[in-house]
Amino acid sequence: MHKSDFKAFYETYLDRVYRYVFFRVGQNKAVAEDLSSEIFMSALKHFDSYDPTRSTSAWIMTITRNRLANHYRDTKQTVDVDAIAFQLPGEDGRVSFEEKETELALTAILDTLPPEDRKLIEMKYLLGYGYRDMAEMLGRSAGALKVETHRIMKKLKDLLKEKNGGKLYP
Repeated sequence: MHKSDFKAFYETYLDRVYRYVFFRVGQNKAVAEDLSSEIFMSALKHFDSYDPTRSTSAWIMTITRNRLANHYRDTKQTVDVDAIAFQLPGEDGRVSFEEKETELALTAILDTLPPEDRKLIEMKYLLGYGYRDMAEMLGRSAGALKVETHRIMKKLKDLLKEKNGGKLYP
């Protein structure tokens, strides 16, 4: 592909790449932005090897996963108290705390899922993949993935209600 086509490619995949990175760097906006920039700089450098007929998104997501692996290898992960302070109860803590409590409950339930189920939920709802893209990457049919994802979501909903005494949200 020509580098003149990169703008459309960038606009198509920026949000997906950013969300993927954001949730994997502890929701640290600055780090997610920096890594996303580095990922697209690398993509631009090698854009002539991109073949959109071969894969609609696997190429950029491979670059993304590789860059994240390098990031984890090169940095020691620490928690910045200022970065998570908004999540702690305080001046306006009740609403933030309740939202965080729901998020933590959902994360805990996601952790109980088998790895394959969790992967499908992450791909569909956190990364925003369509069933066609998922099917291409996983080598399965889009219809089967749609049914399986729906089944997993029902299971998650039931687990969340069970955990919260019959309510969907705490």
